Parts: sequence; C-alpha cells; structure tokens
Amino acid sequence: MNPISRVLYFLQQALRLLRTSPWLAAISVLTLAVSLSVVGVLAMGMLGAERLIDQLGERLTISVYISDGTSSQRTSQIEQRVKSHPGVTHVRLLTREADRERNRKLLDPALLAGLDQEAIPGQAVLELELDSGLASRNDLEALIQWAEKTKGVEAVEDVDFGADKLRLIFAIVEIVRSVGFVVASILLVSALLFVFSTVRLAVYSRREEIEILALMGATPRFIRAPFLIEGAAQGLFGAVVAMGLLSALHSELYALVRDVYRIHLDWSLLPAGMIIWLLVAGPLLGLLASGVSVGRYLRV
Repeated sequence: MNPISRVLYFLQQALRLLRTSPWLAAISVLTLAVSLSVVGVLAMGMLGAERLIDQLGERLTISVYISDGTSSQRTSQIEQRVKSHPGVTHVRLLTREADRERNRKLLDPALLAGLDQEAIPGQAVLELELDSGLASRNDLEALIQWAEKTKGVEAVEDVDFGADKLRLIFAIVEIVRSVGFVVASILLVSALLFVFSTVRLAVYSRREEIEILALMGATPRFIRAPFLIEGAAQGLFGAVVAMGLLSALHSELYALVRDVYRIHLDWSLLPAGMIIWLLVAGPLLGLLASGVSVGRYLRV
C-alpha cells in the first residue's frame, strides 16, 4: 500500500468510526468544546485584568499634597526630592488657587450658585507622572513604601495614587490566575478522560477486526492510526466550536462595554495567539486521549 492509499485508508476508517457512534462522538466534541471554552473565558479574564493593570500603570499619577502655609522655597525642595525618584518623568505644581479652580470645574454649576469661592477646597499639590506601569505586585509595594517615606517629609501632608484600589486589582488577578489554573486543569483532565472512554468503546467495538489485522501482520501504528485521527478530529471540531462560542461572547462583551458603559477598548481579549492555541490544543488533547486508550488496549 503506497503512502497516499494508506492515508486515504486511515481517513476512511476514521470517518467510519465517527459514523459508527455519532452520539458518543458528538458528546466528546461538546465536552471538549465546553472545556476549551471555559479555559478560554478564564484566559480572557486574566488577559483583561492584566491589561487593565498595564493601562492603570501607564496613566498612573501620584499626588503629593503640600501643607498649607508652606513657603515656595520649601515647596521647591520637595519638588526636587520627588523628582529624584527613578520612575518620575514629569512633575507639575498646582498652586492652591489652581487646585481650587480645578475642583470648581468638577462641581455641579447648581451647587456653585451663591457659593463663596473661598469655600471651595484647594491645596497646593505636586502631580507626578511615571515612565512605566506597574509590572508586578512588587512594583506596587515598592511604590507604596516610597509614598510612606515621602509622607514623612516635612510639609508633606499626604501622598495619594489609589494604592488600595491597585492592591485590590492585583489581588483579584492573583486569585483569578490561581483558581483559573486549577479549574482549567480539572476541565481538561475531564475532557481527556471522556475522549479516552469514547475511543476505548470504539476500540472495543472493533476488537475482532483489530485482532484479525494483528494476525495478518498489521503493525501497532497501522492499527492505531484511524483511532488517532478520530481523536484529533474530535479535538479539532471541539476547538472550532469553542472558538465560535468565545468569539460570540467576545462580541457581546465588547458591545456591552461600548453601549452600556460608554467605554472604548482598544485591545482584544481574543488575540490571534489564543485562537491558534485553541486550534492546536483541541487536536492535541484528542490525540493524547486516543493514543493512551488504543495503546492500553494493544498492550493488553
């Protein structure tokens, strides 16, 4: 049998296996699809959270509030001190009047009617911009330590950059990453076991044919090939279904964020790398389950 004829034979036998137990094959495909979809959703959540952290870090502004009555000379000294921080690229000084004007613009005009301008709070503040985001929890903790030291400087009343919110976001990302890994592992193992059982039933239903092929001198590879193709096909179909489900979810999520929350996201939660991973992981899972199932039977 030449190579082309052999490949055609393997494909024909694999299709025959799928037609023999269509319901089992369909359940295997759906099991893989659901498992890969849930793993994909977890990956999308982790990716979204990490990109949110990147965006927050890129736009991070540290506000150093100067105590009332501080001289301009002392304010300049504090400005030079905070400029020495390695990550600071720009420092802008807002006087008490400038800060009061900014706060006035934030208030509802109806509240400003008849309100004394001096009643609007205002305080001298140094606004610091950083050159890079917070790549890790360690970066955040280092920034918090620097802020605590800066608070102890004379004439510095407070330092604020939303540390509590950033800590919460980092904690959520770490929880999602840990829980996601465990859940994804359980789902993938469950899918493997189901495909393993499906292929094992197919092998058992054709045990007499396999024994005849073995007696005729067929090699284990020759016997195993159709079952491997069947498993890979189930995995590929499952990956395609999962990709469709994730694409639909991705579109709905973007529409929700755009139309309801009026937020425009300039990055994708379903990048090309994740799609490629799905199309590769599905067939590989099917091949692995089929290979183990057929291998155990042939050894017996």
